[in-house]
Amino acid sequence: MNQLAVVHQGRGIDCFALDAHTFRIRLRCAAGDFDRVELCYALNKYEWHMGQQRTPMQRWGSDGITDYYTYDLQGKETRIAYIFILHRGKRKWYLSEEGVSKDYDFSKGYYTFFQYPYVHDCDIHHTISWADRAVIYQIFPERFAIGIPGKEYITAAWDKKPTPKDYYGGDLPGIEQHLDYLTDLGVNCIYMTPVNPAKSNHKYNIMDYDDVDRDFGGKEALISLVHTAHQRGMKVMLDGVYNHCSWETPMFQDVIKKGKASTYWDWFFVDGDNVDLKHPNYLMFAACPDMPKLNTGCPAVIEYFCGLAAKWTKEYGIDGWRLDVMDEISYEFLRAFRKAVKAVNPDAVILGEAWHEPAVWLRGDQLDSVMNYGLTKALMDYLVERKLDASGMASRLMRLYMRTTSMSARMMLNLMGSHDTHRFLTLLNGDKARLKLAFAIMFFYVGMPCIYYGDEVGMEGGYDPGCRGGFPWDSTKWDHELRKAVQQLCLLKTSGKLSGDEIQIQSMGDALVISRKHSQLIVNGTDQPIQLDIKGITHHLDACTYVVNSFEQRKESIP
Repeated sequence: MNQLAVVHQGRGIDCFALDAHTFRIRLRCAAGDFDRVELCYALNKYEWHMGQQRTPMQRWGSDGITDYYTYDLQGKETRIAYIFILHRGKRKWYLSEEGVSKDYDFSKGYYTFFQYPYVHDCDIHHTISWADRAVIYQIFPERFAIGIPGKEYITAAWDKKPTPKDYYGGDLPGIEQHLDYLTDLGVNCIYMTPVNPAKSNHKYNIMDYDDVDRDFGGKEALISLVHTAHQRGMKVMLDGVYNHCSWETPMFQDVIKKGKASTYWDWFFVDGDNVDLKHPNYLMFAACPDMPKLNTGCPAVIEYFCGLAAKWTKEYGIDGWRLDVMDEISYEFLRAFRKAVKAVNPDAVILGEAWHEPAVWLRGDQLDSVMNYGLTKALMDYLVERKLDASGMASRLMRLYMRTTSMSARMMLNLMGSHDTHRFLTLLNGDKARLKLAFAIMFFYVGMPCIYYGDEVGMEGGYDPGCRGGFPWDSTKWDHELRKAVQQLCLLKTSGKLSGDEIQIQSMGDALVISRKHSQLIVNGTDQPIQLDIKGITHHLDACTYVVNSFEQRKESIP
């Protein structure tokens, strides 16, 4: 028995409230170490001394290294106490807060059992109502479509290879005029990178947080776009940039002018008594002097930006926020941001840009979810670099799922790429068969699939700025077979066949199999045809193809 592999992180990660009377409890241990695992519990911790109940935990999955056990404990009481009993043959061990032991003194359990003392309704992290059927489409507004003609500031032809400084002329009316395209594709949520005034094509160096860039059409254009999208049943999510701003904001300009005497001195991190622009002596985003870092621990900063986010959520009808460079923002800011936005729209999703371990932000008091770059990397390792076989991919996907709560998993923004990465087809050297596999896995995984604009028709592009080209509106340049495959996946998601967090992930020989409540995905990521038998049904898969099975009365395949 590998004692160090027996892991239960307790409240918030491996024990969390699904609702006021249901707890999901999870345990990890080394693969094959135990024949079975029991949950020993009392629904009311104050009645532990009166006796405990025992129930077998379900072996949710195994990746060959780790076995994952889970159990949903229900009862009227919300003050549970519990330990685990681990069985192998006639031997057994106990897991409590003291760790693994060969015996356990139940009479002193009050000191060492795991507990969740009480569930307050306000502390339950609820999954937003529309997440289970959401298909998100990320748009870089400057490069999607031109709706306002005759712009003099345009510096590049629409089909030119992008550079960091070029302007193509895309805007919000252009997006609105192409909502038919998105509806036809099957998208029901638009996520746009920043729309605020900024002297750049990307707008991440915001000058005015309470306005919409005139090059994009101004406030009227955003109001119209959101209204029209809502009429079609579409949600709209905006990009919130609160880690840094433009050095041309009135606040930073005041600090430049007045130094420590400025009202906004505490809004930034300046080393010395005055700002030195020639030899920047202040913190900034990355190594960009024109983007000074905001002090999101400053009460005035928190009040200002959270107030504006609430105002925009209400006045524009915004359905969600993606927070840029979220992992550098203070916890206090994120908690205040959540309260401000959810007070206006409890069903607004709040997610962050986090490329690494996200659990600390996903306990229901800060974010709902993050951009799932862990999935992006898994898809790269499986389909691009071929570092993972089907077994390795199944293992990776299980670990990604188990690193956060089930509620956050259902709201994860799952992506193959974004405005900050290579386009996935470029990583694949143009291999569209493997691109289809990536789309299928992304859609079947728990969470909200996000299509980066143009990926569905075969756009290519390297790292920023290469990934930010103009959308090819000449449909003769589209890969229509690819788009049809994405369309069908969108339909599966929006119809509810991929809803919830019930998922089984396994490998069967060379096949990766992802089973949801109503549908099953079988993936052959190899360069050779394979054959496998599932419940008496033989499946033949050509190289680099997938099949979707319905668990209803008929079986359907998606090419």
